[in-house]
This record gives sequence, structure tokens and C-alpha cells, in this order.
Amino acid sequence: MKRVFFLIVCFILFFLGTLSCTAAPSKVMSLNYDDSSSLVFINTLESADGVQKEFKVSKLENPNRIYFDIENAVLIGGKQQLVLDKSEIKDIKLSQFTTAPDVVRGVITFEEGFDTNKVKIFYLNGNIIIRCVVPKLSNDYFNTLYDDAPASLSYSSIVVNSQVIQKIPINISNTDKVSSTAVAEIEKAFENSTLNNSDGKTFDSTVSIDLSSGLKLRTKYYINGIHAKNRGFLINGIGQISATKMFCLDSPKRAVIDLPNTFVDKNLRNKEVKLCPDDSCKDTVRIGQFEYNKARVVVTSDSAEKYIPVYAADAQSLFFINSDKLNHTSLVSGVSNINKAFVRKIDSKTNELILSFTSPVVHSILRTDNGLALYMFNVKSYNEQELIKTFNNTYYKSFTLSLLPKIGVRGTLALNKADIVRVEQSVDGKAIKITITQGVSDKPEEKAVIKKSAIKGKVVIDPGHGGSDYGAIREGINEKDITLDVSQRVASILKSKGYKVAMTRNDDTYVSLQERVDFSENEAPEIFVSIHVNSAVASEPCGIETHYYHDYSTGLAKIIHSHLIKEIDTKDRGLFKSKFYVINHTTVPAILVEMGFLSNEKERAELISDKRKQKTAKAIAEGVIEYCKSQSK
Repeated sequence: MKRVFFLIVCFILFFLGTLSCTAAPSKVMSLNYDDSSSLVFINTLESADGVQKEFKVSKLENPNRIYFDIENAVLIGGKQQLVLDKSEIKDIKLSQFTTAPDVVRGVITFEEGFDTNKVKIFYLNGNIIIRCVVPKLSNDYFNTLYDDAPASLSYSSIVVNSQVIQKIPINISNTDKVSSTAVAEIEKAFENSTLNNSDGKTFDSTVSIDLSSGLKLRTKYYINGIHAKNRGFLINGIGQISATKMFCLDSPKRAVIDLPNTFVDKNLRNKEVKLCPDDSCKDTVRIGQFEYNKARVVVTSDSAEKYIPVYAADAQSLFFINSDKLNHTSLVSGVSNINKAFVRKIDSKTNELILSFTSPVVHSILRTDNGLALYMFNVKSYNEQELIKTFNNTYYKSFTLSLLPKIGVRGTLALNKADIVRVEQSVDGKAIKITITQGVSDKPEEKAVIKKSAIKGKVVIDPGHGGSDYGAIREGINEKDITLDVSQRVASILKSKGYKVAMTRNDDTYVSLQERVDFSENEAPEIFVSIHVNSAVASEPCGIETHYYHDYSTGLAKIIHSHLIKEIDTKDRGLFKSKFYVINHTTVPAILVEMGFLSNEKERAELISDKRKQKTAKAIAEGVIEYCKSQSK
């Protein structure tokens, strides 16, 4: 009898132990489709014991399909289904296969003849990922944020958390160029009527997406909120946001940016939002459904051209702010650093750069006719020497990084208007990919010609940086302050010798690179001299560099550099042929002087001293005088 009782007790303890050891089930939330790289994301909410990491795939025929099981999982919201049109995938279904144990089964049906061996299923960052075909992108997890030339695509409606199945092809046009009728087109975006799609039905009545399910479509974007914030505005939505090049219009001044593959909640269309509710400014924004698959955002402001878009780390929202009011502390809370960079030549015209970060990066992409600027607001540091090694002898050798106080890090690259830029972000927000395809200009390239009307004895002095652009900064010392001080000393010496001098800035104000070039062209000087202070991540580099770009600037560079090295006791780092914007686009002999390293403690102490400033100014002025005299012979 005791033996029977002992066995019963052991059985009960074993049964209770089994119950106590059963892992809590994970929750399967939703199906999400990424058309750009042929991925399906099954979003999960992990239990304390984690989500299953490996999956067995079984094949079935008639029809051609596969299935896989997610063990110890429950499906939230009932049966889910994605129905795809114009794809090798017909549909994807999720259902609660069993409840004891808890198993969710996924079934994918393909077109007949599709090789199901191409399908890979794996786990990544809280998502079960189904890769259906080999994607075109070299990295599966990048999504496009900015594109000069968006591809012509075709989407179908997607149904989730619903038993309703519809197939509605939606064709996307590729007409993103700004025409001469841009003003009329903007007004068209705010018409009360809804634009028609290809089958004559309105987009409102045919879209079949259950947005209440928490769906995150990664190649389409649904805007459901726009809010004034920090004297800027925030666009909220569901999905993967992307943008094209911003352009500006006058009377009144407006900045315009298009968001392709985007649908605007009809309650937000033509709604004007004041960016200063206290009426301290008159800036406003409104958003319209420009085409059935494209939204148009218009900012009306006297400073419209200064508004820039800021992408959230998860690419789910977009914040616009006047660049003069940039302050990373109001934009981000976490800190990131540039970890590594990778450069790859794809073909003779296309080159790729990937920047890797230690944590998700909040950034802005600003494309102009003359270049690309990438602002990284929560990035605090980077290894400049390693990056120089990576960029050396590649297309991106002129990609320049600089620290901006209260902002973060800015990367700049000079480009031509015809170049095609695409910027992508990894799904985890820890990498940015910049792909540039060199374009062919409609006009033949013009050779730089020295301006015929240059005024003899007139010099333009360009103090680097200024205003919100601090330049290099170390220990509370700003490059912009040193460059202005030295420039004013140069101007004073030259004026005392009878030379005419014009300065691109006379105080601590921001002047864009193009404004500096325009200023010089209007002044028509004999020469142009831009004055800067160098900086590096390492503390060892020191010395003077002189940069030029056009061959006709070589003589000026040699003369001024020789005077600097003769006058100042520091390392001679030599002459460089560099494509800095101001010395590339001016049409008179132009140089850029780097008068020392702010990052070197010893040289920094010298650079802020009156003795070093005056010696530098004297050397530059004497070089200018020698050059001008040599040209008058």
C-alpha cells in the first residue's frame, strides 16, 4: 500500500513540475510585407523564454505551397492573411493550428513552378522573417528613405486581420520632376476631390488595409497625424516613410517635398497647421494627396529654404525644422557613434557607402544641386583616421565629416545636379547606405575660366563657418571665432596697403557655401582666400595645409603657403588639390587655408593667442600682395 501511495505522490509531483516548467507562449502579432526586398516580417511579442529561432519547412503540392510551425505561440486577433498580386507569392496565411500545445502555423502559396527551395525562414530582432526570393539589394535589411529617381513600381492592396480578399493593382508612375507648372501642381494637391486611380475608382473606396491592426507596411506609408512641435512639425504614420528632393518656390516663399508611395488620411488633407501657435512666427504647413500614391508637403515661410527633414531611427515618422534652430538635445535622447564604414564600387558609375553605428541613428538627408549633406543628430564621435583610410582612393574620398556643437555630426559630399542619390536605412536603424550613380549632364561640362571682369587689387576674404555652423570645436573653442578674427586681421593689413577687401561675413552669422560663392562672383575680385582651422579625432596631427582645386589657383596656393611656412613654426603638411565647394565654384584663383589643428592641445593654445593669429594674418596678407604684384607685371 505504501508503494502505491509513493507512486501516486511521485506522479502528482511530476505532473505539477511539468506544468510549472511549461514556457509561457509568445504572441504572434501581425504580418508585414516589404516589397523592396521580398521579405515578410511576422511581428512577435516574445515571452520571457524567447521565441523559437529555427523552423522546419515542409513542402506541399497542388497547389504549390509550404508550411512551417511556430511552437509555443498564440496568434493575436484571429486568422491573418496577406494576398499579393503581380508576385510569385499568391498569399500568406497564419492560423492557430493547435492550442494544446500552442502552435501557430504559417502557409505560403506560390505560383506553379516557383522553386520553394529559395525560401528562407529565420529569426531577427523580434521578427520571424521569410525571405521569398533573392533580393536585389546587397543587404536584405535596408529600406529606401530618399531617392532622386524612385523606381516605377506596382503595388496591390494588402488585407490583414480580415477574411475579405481583394486584388486591386495600383500602378505607380515615375513622374517626380518639377515642371514649370509647379505652382499649379501644388494647388492641385489640395483640391477637395479625391484623385482617381487607374481603374476609375477612388483610392479611398478601394484601399483594403485594416489599419487598426497595427500594420507596418515597409514600402507604403499611411499618414495619420501632423503636429506642430518645437517650432517645427512632426508627420506621424504607419509604414516605411521615404522622400524625394526638396525644392523651393517664391511668392510666397515655400518649401515643397514629395513623399512617394504615401497615402494621407483624408481628414488631414488641406489642413493648415501653424508652426508657432503663439503667433511668434507666421510659418505654416499643409499636406495634400498629390497623386493617389504620393503625398506633397508644403511649408510656407520667409525661411522656407532652411527647413530640413529629420528621419526617426525607426523611419516611422518625419520631423521638419528650420536648420537655424537645430539642437540635437531637443531631437534625440540616446547617443550613437560611427562604428565602421564600408565602400564598394558597384560599376563604373555607381558607388556605395555604408556607415555603421553603435545604436540607431536619427538623421537628416539634404540634397541640393551641388551636393549631399547628411546630418547625424545623436552621433557624438567617430574615428577620423580609420574613415580616411576607408575613403582613400575611392569615389567617397572627398566625403567630409565634421562635429557640430549641439547638433551632432555632419557629412558632406560635393555632387553634380545630374548625379542620382539613393539613401537607405537598415531595419534596426544602425546603418545608413548611400548609393550614388554618376549622371550625365544635359549640357557639356564647362571648363573653369578666370573671370574677365576681375577687379585688380581686390580680394575676397572668406572666414570659414559662422552662426549655427561652429566648424571644429574643442574645449569650448570654436573654429568660427578664430577664422573671423584672423580674417579681419588679414583685411586690415591689406587695406592699409591700398588693397580693396570684401568679406563674406563680418560677424558671427551663418552664410551658406553657395552664398559665399555668389558673393565672390558679385564682387569680382582678383583672388579669393578662404580661412579655416583643421581638426582630427586623434590629438597628434598638427601643421598647416593649403588647398586649391583649379589649375589656375596653383600659383596663388604656392605663394601663400610658402609665406605661412616661413612665418610660423609648425609642420608643413603641404599643398592639396581638393574639391572644397567654395574653391571649386569660384571663377577666380581661389585657395582654402587650414592654419593649424584645433584638436592638437599645443597648437590649439597657439591658435587662440594673438601672436599666432597675427603671424598667420601677416603671412596670408604678404602672400596675397606678392601674388597680385606678380600678376600685374
